[in-house]
Amino acid sequence: METENCEVEPKSRVYMREYKRKKYAENGDAMKQKNKAYYYKTKFGLNSDDMKKYDIHLPLVAKLLDNLNKLREVKPEVIAELLTPYI
Repeated sequence: METENCEVEPKSRVYMREYKRKKYAENGDAMKQKNKAYYYKTKFGLNSDDMKKYDIHLPLVAKLLDNLNKLREVKPEVIAELLTPYI
């Protein structure tokens, strides 16, 4: 699908758009998971090391850390009780 602005758009932008379309067509689910991980990295202020460490599981880790921090403010004694079975 060509747009009327293709002559004015930089070639790199057109190339990247076509590249992304091709990648989504090949493996859309993986691309969506990766994009979601980048979204959570930005939303929760995580760094690139976290992104590398947790990869597509970063959204789960980010939500877990956020909720644990909220719980620590409200009722800190419950955290040890909840996490003991998982350690």
